[in-house]
Amino acid sequence: MGQVLSTFARIFANPNFYATVLAVTPPILFAALGCAIAQKANATNMGIEGIMLISSFCGVMASYYIGHTNPWLGLLVSIIVGGILGYLVSFFAFRLKVDIILVGIAMNLLGNGLTAFFLYVFTGDRSTSNSLQSGTLPQISIPGLKDIPVLGQILSGQNILTYIAYILIFVLSFFLFKTKLGLRIRAVGENVNAAESVGISSLKIRTIALIISGMFGGLGGAFMSSVYLSYFTKGIVGGRGFIGLAACSMGGANPIPAALTSILFGFFYALSGFARTTGISDNLVNMWPYIATIVGLVVYSIKQTNDEKKRLAGLNAEEEPKKS
Repeated sequence: MGQVLSTFARIFANPNFYATVLAVTPPILFAALGCAIAQKANATNMGIEGIMLISSFCGVMASYYIGHTNPWLGLLVSIIVGGILGYLVSFFAFRLKVDIILVGIAMNLLGNGLTAFFLYVFTGDRSTSNSLQSGTLPQISIPGLKDIPVLGQILSGQNILTYIAYILIFVLSFFLFKTKLGLRIRAVGENVNAAESVGISSLKIRTIALIISGMFGGLGGAFMSSVYLSYFTKGIVGGRGFIGLAACSMGGANPIPAALTSILFGFFYALSGFARTTGISDNLVNMWPYIATIVGLVVYSIKQTNDEKKRLAGLNAEEEPKKS
């Protein structure tokens, strides 16, 4: 036991561990931010996992067949495909009046089935597209920062899409709280009837929110097949979309709290990788991110329940003097 604790102490004292935390968080973060903007419009994007899968696959195919392993083209196609899939969620949910949760579940099932089928069609393989390389996006060394001890080791040398992920936290926060469209998204999410009464089209706003949400999912999918790997494998997203959805809920669908929760889950992903050096079973280590998600959701649910009880107690306290 003492040896295991000392090993963990060495892990936490290693700057590479924190660099890894930053490096593995972006796909969860992209999913969380995408779910946050949809949630602000009261349009839960339950299908973010499927959107990430399909976008990732389409990005690899475009990069290989059209761009000759150009990862930038793959990134662009992934974002476009994500936006289209976000629109499809909106179309089925708000125009055809299908329950949006069922639409999300269908998107996730479609993502698994469709990518597995076309992976076999294009490669003849049932698990990986090793023969179809997408290329990898570049890593960036930040001048000046890279020479700072420890801090430079953690922050510099990350992939360009990693930096984009963290910049988008503040971009999305500004968008939601400081722009006219962001105000309308929040207005529709908070009270659709009041928004409609002043001429805001809830259908249009929710569609825009879901398209943007899908584009974030496309970014997450592109990360998996052009940063994490340079090709597509079956189930490459590995539940990160669902974890991002959980991070969004725990962060109250606000960009900065959702991002902090995403980093927490990224911490457990990084820890699961480093912890293999302790001799702990791989099967146990691989469970940590998902256990952390379940524990986090339980804590969040308890907090929400207690807050609701306090709110109801406050309402009852206000009503009693009126009755007397």
